[in-house]
Amino acid sequence: MMGFHPAAPLFLLATTLGVLSTSSSAFVHSPIICQHIYILRSQYTGILRASSSPIESPAASTDVAAKNFKFDASSNPTEIDASNTPPSLQTILTGIAELKSGSDLRGTYASHKHSGGTIANVSHLIKSVKNDGRGAALTPFACHCFGVAFARKLINDQGGIVGDGELTICIGRDPRPHGERLADAFARGAESVDGVKVVYTGLATTPSMFEFCRSDKCDAAVMVTASHLPEDKNGLKFFSKDGGLGKSDIDELILLAQTEAREWYDLGIVPPSSGNAGVLCSELVDFMPFYKDTLKQAILREVGNSSETPLSGLNIVVNPGNGAGCFFNDLLRDLGANVEYSLHLNPDGTFPETSGVPNPEKKVFVGETTRACEASNADIGVMFDTDADRAGFVLPRIIDTNGVKSGYEPLNRNRLIALLSVIFSTSSPGCTIVTDSTTSEGLNMFLEKTLGLKHFRFLRGYANVIGKAQELTNSGEANAEVAIETSGHCAMKENGYIDDGTYSAVKIIGLLARTVASGKGSLLDLIADLNELPFDEEYRLKITDGSLATTSSIFQQLSQKLKDKCNTEQAWTLDEQNLEGVRVRLSSGGFFMIRQSLHDPVISLQVESISGKEAGNVVLEPLLQLFSDHASVLDASALE
Repeated sequence: MMGFHPAAPLFLLATTLGVLSTSSSAFVHSPIICQHIYILRSQYTGILRASSSPIESPAASTDVAAKNFKFDASSNPTEIDASNTPPSLQTILTGIAELKSGSDLRGTYASHKHSGGTIANVSHLIKSVKNDGRGAALTPFACHCFGVAFARKLINDQGGIVGDGELTICIGRDPRPHGERLADAFARGAESVDGVKVVYTGLATTPSMFEFCRSDKCDAAVMVTASHLPEDKNGLKFFSKDGGLGKSDIDELILLAQTEAREWYDLGIVPPSSGNAGVLCSELVDFMPFYKDTLKQAILREVGNSSETPLSGLNIVVNPGNGAGCFFNDLLRDLGANVEYSLHLNPDGTFPETSGVPNPEKKVFVGETTRACEASNADIGVMFDTDADRAGFVLPRIIDTNGVKSGYEPLNRNRLIALLSVIFSTSSPGCTIVTDSTTSEGLNMFLEKTLGLKHFRFLRGYANVIGKAQELTNSGEANAEVAIETSGHCAMKENGYIDDGTYSAVKIIGLLARTVASGKGSLLDLIADLNELPFDEEYRLKITDGSLATTSSIFQQLSQKLKDKCNTEQAWTLDEQNLEGVRVRLSSGGFFMIRQSLHDPVISLQVESISGKEAGNVVLEPLLQLFSDHASVLDASALE
């Protein structure tokens, strides 16, 4: 006689829900029904643990804060699926760990049934995405598990829920169509934890989520976004009242999410989610008008004009690229700016009007913004990435006596850092500017010699740069007013050290308004002393086997070879103070730098030189010889 499986009642309930939900989306949305699933799951998981089930037990309790946990996503553990056929618990656990991307989670969106599905579907899906070369799969199931994990971590961090207290998590998303389903799955997971309430604010920007935390609209927040990555990608960024979560926090969330995944794996089913029917949570809210008003007040402070339309007379082109920053155009218009020539103002995560996902560093994105500025005689062009945590600008080089502007040029990378530093050299003389390691020699001279500021180069990665700025300021070692990457990620002490592209725009537009009011020339005149070398290129050299382990090994070997060659190459001087990769100064005033990519099997080479000829003769040719020993695994063809 066939034995009775202890989890059978729950499986039957979930299966029934799956059938019913095909005809009634409202039924699967019922909080009461969903809560019954979680209660029954808890009861039957306990029975299952005590039964003779061959499935492994969790390695750790969900209530244990795993501060030192490190999951090795590159390992290849023994298959533990008792049936020797998919689904595999290890596939799911590894898939969760592989979503880590620095201090965020990112992956390729992959959809499974929104109800009545099985764990087998999820496991097959993860394998399929990876086998297709699309990397880690971000599924609604993974988001559910991370919702539980985030809620439990927050409760653990504050020592539990006191009395009838409640902890509120706010969820926002960028315009990607699949963001809402992932938000729903995350919300259901978080609200399955006692004492947790979830509110959903819909379309939002990444920096706004932190603003909601520090303004006490919520205790914590999560943004569903993949920023500048292709439209089939998505991800999660986490915030508390102290700012964005760090890498060690993500490690802890991974452990907690894996433990939650084990619970569902034991039952063989996936938790329900809404499909395309919306987000099921305690409350639907709209916090973005509040955030828009905080930016309005910031502009009024920067301009120093009591008028209700302090930007009157300014022609501004805004290009949010159909991303979450579209609201900024309305804000500027309300303050009097002429924004007639702004473009791509409809939030649309398929990005139909642009050449791919918006990115202020992309030449095509800068180019279309420049053309709009030329057509409108604009004072400035403003560009945002998808979730508006980065900004770039376009400015005129020449302004004649009649106010006609020409010679529009991008203000990004070292230039943007320089101009923002000009602002703080006046408001906070002698302060420290923390940047990533790839900034130029000319910028260092401009900050320290021209402006009298301190320049602190640190590791690439916005979380690294921001963390170092906070550390320097909190310890009293320095007054780090700005933490900024050449990519445009910029966080300011006065704005809570959150990287906010719209706040960067507030500072630049405020400076523009003051400059125009005083009758002075182009903002580019303020950085005229910045020494910019004409050749500035970055090369991405791929590791052909796609292995991060191989990448690390090759990089270590190349690093040592470079250091040794600096002893014999007259034009090369090793930068001993560099903290990331290997940076070599050139006798002509330029530099080159190699470093291992943060997330990809790639070795990055950046070269800044007085000419392409020098770059070829003094840098690229010697490096090609140096790299030739590794030609079987290192593709250096980009240097030829």
